[in-house]
Amino acid sequence: MATHSNQFQPDFAPKAPGEYLKMFLEERGIKIVDFARRTGRPTKTISEIISGTASITPDTALQFEKALGDSASFWLNLQTKYQLSQARAKDQAAAKDEVTVAWAKKFNINEMLRLRLLENKPSNGLLVDAILRAFGVSSVPAWEAHWNERLSLSRFKQQEHAKIDPYNVAVWLRCGELIANEIETAPHSASGFRTALTKARDMTKSPFRKSSKSLVDDCAEVGVAIAFVPSVPKTGLRGCAYWASKDKAVIAVSDRMKSEERMWFSFFHEACHILEHSKRAVFIDHDQNNADQTLDVDIEQEADNFAAEFLVTSRVVNAFRNSFSISHHAISEDSFRAFAKQNDVSAGLLLERLQYEGIIPQNSRLNSKIKRKLEFQL
Repeated sequence: MATHSNQFQPDFAPKAPGEYLKMFLEERGIKIVDFARRTGRPTKTISEIISGTASITPDTALQFEKALGDSASFWLNLQTKYQLSQARAKDQAAAKDEVTVAWAKKFNINEMLRLRLLENKPSNGLLVDAILRAFGVSSVPAWEAHWNERLSLSRFKQQEHAKIDPYNVAVWLRCGELIANEIETAPHSASGFRTALTKARDMTKSPFRKSSKSLVDDCAEVGVAIAFVPSVPKTGLRGCAYWASKDKAVIAVSDRMKSEERMWFSFFHEACHILEHSKRAVFIDHDQNNADQTLDVDIEQEADNFAAEFLVTSRVVNAFRNSFSISHHAISEDSFRAFAKQNDVSAGLLLERLQYEGIIPQNSRLNSKIKRKLEFQL
């Protein structure tokens, strides 16, 4: 016969299940030795459960159900809640450890809020837990194991100076990862992705805000998730590329330099990594790539060349040299735009390529007239 106690759900800090068992036995006038006989358990086992040195197993819970009328699930829930509360208390104590707190303070909380990795600014007591949850890991060692591996498998190597903050790098990467996770993609198709890139090249001639959704949709249809992630200080990050699974690739690009042209170049650079390079590596591209001798320079140069040629070919560059051989510096905005239109390229990307080649100076007056500003919003 069921009793009132099978509906009992404590709403305070759980006690050991044995304390409730002791209370129920006393209420019903049942001695421990008698209860042991009725359940077929040794008296020692019942005493250990009451003292909290032994746990209630599923078999024991079924025996308690028959002997007391309280459901087996009731006893197992008590045991589970108690063990969870003990584990949580241990976890909270670990979060207050000086080393752990020092680790948490290395993160830029304002940037995590801005990138929506955190909903609210956590109190000091909840800081560690909030950061671990934001990164989807259970502990500081788990975070270090995952992110150290992630960065060491990449072509990115931290510079020996204060300009690059690895914790900021991790924040930016995590934001891109979460955005990409939300994008449903079809199984990857390399040929389909090349077709999508050709279409994307046409998009570069229009303002980015008009084409960003189409770019994401087109790439998702061929197995590539695209994430537009606002830049984070002290990272120098331009973009990254990796494989989330055998059928899903991810490209994240930054709005660093607040320039559409730089963003497009980064996108096509990362696209080369997806099409041509290792599926095991995480390619993280930043301002110091060319200066970092630990990088595979050939791979990065190949990606740069791919992006440059895909966007503005050498043929177009040579045609510009021939058309404006004397007056590179004096070319008017109208003439420049007319040449870009005639050669079916983005005027801003043409200017960027010509400046890279040293044909037009970096401080050209055309910058403010032709290049487009860009800033991502989450």
